[in-house]
Amino acid sequence: MGTLTEAGLQQAAARHPDTLVSLRYTICPVLVASGVAAELGWLAEELRHAGARPDYLRARADAHGWLEHYNHRLPDLIRDGGNSPAIHARADIRPTVLLGLTQAQPAGKIIARSDASIHGVAQLRGRRIGLYRSRQTDKIDFRRATSEHGIARALALHGLREADVRIVDIDAPDLHVDTPSQGPSETWGRLRDQAARGVELQALERGEIDAYYEYGLGLADTLERSGRFKVLDDLDRHPDWTLGLANAPRTLTVSAEFASAHRDVVVAWLRAAIRAGRWINAHPQAAAAVFHRTTLYPEAAIARVLPRYDLVPALTPQGLAGLRLAKDFLRERGYVKNDLDVDAWADASYLEEALASLR
Repeated sequence: MGTLTEAGLQQAAARHPDTLVSLRYTICPVLVASGVAAELGWLAEELRHAGARPDYLRARADAHGWLEHYNHRLPDLIRDGGNSPAIHARADIRPTVLLGLTQAQPAGKIIARSDASIHGVAQLRGRRIGLYRSRQTDKIDFRRATSEHGIARALALHGLREADVRIVDIDAPDLHVDTPSQGPSETWGRLRDQAARGVELQALERGEIDAYYEYGLGLADTLERSGRFKVLDDLDRHPDWTLGLANAPRTLTVSAEFASAHRDVVVAWLRAAIRAGRWINAHPQAAAAVFHRTTLYPEAAIARVLPRYDLVPALTPQGLAGLRLAKDFLRERGYVKNDLDVDAWADASYLEEALASLR
């Protein structure tokens, strides 16, 4: 199918809701334009013009969709968020199409207690660094993969190897929302307080570890203001852009069979995400308030970092190169079994069509 015509838009909009194609969707609580497009109603608007409707994955009353958020097993699913589950799903589980990337993720920080006689990452030699480990075995342990990636990069930046420190596994129940939600803001609003009290932070408070890698947004500022913690290094302060590839760039993927059967619907999703990305870029303060509802981050921290990023989904050479590096790390560490050709996974034609239709 090609770009929607005006007559096609009118015809699709006139359809009864029962005849609309269902596109199930799931969005991580991170800085991606899809989250804003969903919250502002632009996804529903664009999809209806294409004869479709967005059905939130976690509105399901059975398993609540949490596992499919990671394994992408459903044939009618579109997902936006961290790249570790998306890479794992495409390499080891089912065919998907990579539609776009977003690089809007802080590179992370190494946190220690303020009363520790440690004043830099280089002084962590022989010390204990906490590493998250999920008790959920049915999905990729994306938080462990993210932290492991960040720790490895931070140590290497200061001339250390992982063998030079003591990695301490910090087990976590990795709980998920048990009640169906009608949208991302409802899902993640229930987990916001829990996310701010991660198991690594609790272990650091108890003195069981000497440092950990924090990749959230805004929490480190809160910890420093408490007077009880300090940042040993902020990886964003270094010019090497590859330091920011722990579970980034974010990936927008869709089940391959749906993309093939409903091209116009996929393009409509991208139209909404592009519109939202452009609005975010132009209005970061207003966008921060929306993101606060759809992520686990404080509004002030979001507003501070948004001007650094371009939130319009893209498939740039740098983004694809970063995704290859992220994929290679996941394979080297055993999170992904099979290799993946990132260039073959990406199909820029959907994004190009959406951009052309918005000009």
